[in-house]
Amino acid sequence: MENSFPTEISIVSLFKMALDFNDIVNVKSVLVLGLSFLLVAWWKQRPRNLPPGPWRLPIIGFVPQLMWSMFYKQEEMHLLATRLGQKYGKIYSFDLFGLVFVVINDFSIMKEGNNNPLLSDKGHNNELEKRMLGSSLHSYKHMVEFRKFTLAAFRGFGMGKHSFHANIEAESMALLEELDALKGSPCNPHHFLIISVSNILFNVVFGKRHDYNDDNFRNLTNMNNRIMHLLGSGMWSVFLPKYYPTKDADEMLNLVQKIYDFVDTLIEEHTQDFDAENPKDFIDVYLKTMKETPKTDDPFSYLKKDNMRAGLYNVFLGGTTTSTTTLDWCCLYMMAHPDIQEKIQREIDSVVGRNRLPRISDQAQLPYTRATLLEIQRHAVLAPLSDFHTASADTTLYGYRIPKGATIVSNIFAVMKDPKVFPEPDRFKPERFINEHGYFEKEEVCPFGVGRRICIGETLAKMEIFIFFAHLLHRYSLVKPDDASPVTLEGNYGATFAPKSFTTKFVPRE
Repeated sequence: MENSFPTEISIVSLFKMALDFNDIVNVKSVLVLGLSFLLVAWWKQRPRNLPPGPWRLPIIGFVPQLMWSMFYKQEEMHLLATRLGQKYGKIYSFDLFGLVFVVINDFSIMKEGNNNPLLSDKGHNNELEKRMLGSSLHSYKHMVEFRKFTLAAFRGFGMGKHSFHANIEAESMALLEELDALKGSPCNPHHFLIISVSNILFNVVFGKRHDYNDDNFRNLTNMNNRIMHLLGSGMWSVFLPKYYPTKDADEMLNLVQKIYDFVDTLIEEHTQDFDAENPKDFIDVYLKTMKETPKTDDPFSYLKKDNMRAGLYNVFLGGTTTSTTTLDWCCLYMMAHPDIQEKIQREIDSVVGRNRLPRISDQAQLPYTRATLLEIQRHAVLAPLSDFHTASADTTLYGYRIPKGATIVSNIFAVMKDPKVFPEPDRFKPERFINEHGYFEKEEVCPFGVGRRICIGETLAKMEIFIFFAHLLHRYSLVKPDDASPVTLEGNYGATFAPKSFTTKFVPRE
């Protein structure tokens, strides 16, 4: 029978052949051949027509360049993403250990991608992400269901109506009382702002508000702050297919569990006092909906009790972090730009006078105040990189193939610093949002995200930020204490870009 060389041969077989017939086949040749097979296999497995991107090594992909930038050059991820975008284009890709990442640096592509249901799943649902986000918020389908439920519940509590505006204004006035008691002495405004902002949503979700000196509530907000900070360094861990334990990731899990224990206690209290005819808050509406809805076998449904606490925590977390951090930046920018602060105060005084506080209804007549808020959000860029999304199936974006399982990263920083959209992007200039017709917005200023996954608390956050900011500047001038460090707009990167700790004086205006 004629001898023939097998058409398919494993690398293990090659090594055996080398050992058995080392007088015929050199071991080094087998190693080279085996490596060649690996390279060919890797190349064939790579999806075709991916967006362009930097060179990558077999198996590990972009890891060496990423490690070099992050740990040696100390380059922040959004700056690296922006720099690569300048070289490879509006949309590019790289991979880490076989996981494809697609980075978008252009608003129109970002909008297209975020409105594609196939590009709207949330991460890879590893152990850390399950605990952080909850199973019910993982897929696009379940996210839509939870979003509809939450918005309906909030509308039921008057979201967008005058009564809800009054609640925000009342909480802001409670803040002013606390600041009045300082009599202009220096303070860190964050400690006051986070209690005030948290109280608004805490009252809606859990049916309570807390005193500024409540140690338990302050401890809860401090744990939240710590989680947001840790997400800056542990961010990639949340989105990798497998949970890789690190010191930061383990600390996050521990903190989340403590917050969940706190939430469980509140759920149990509501369960014991539950009155389906008179729901008092979001938890009661949740319990009522679970009771009235037929049981489901879907383990990822938001109506499963195991998913309830994650949903409650994410509503509370998402509704407090952005607003508080924005207001922190507002205080800092006003100290850094006293001329702009004075211009805002003159505008507020001319519209509102000195005998009452500004209201939501005054917004239309305060264009410069609104323009300044928009410029602070554009200039500070609270969320440089949006939450990562995952492709639930093969699809296309901007003419490129996006494979199932690819992670989609929207570079908000690149959009809000685009010199073609915002000339002199590094200059703080509220006037860029005012023309001959008055105040106007640019959709490229997108601190709450873009498309179907836009922050569910956007409406509430905008109301809170305007009222608190207008109230503070109506009542006080924000001044740097004489013995404080020079004002800096540098910050710390976590889940959001937050100011470094600073002090200010709320000096009462006459």
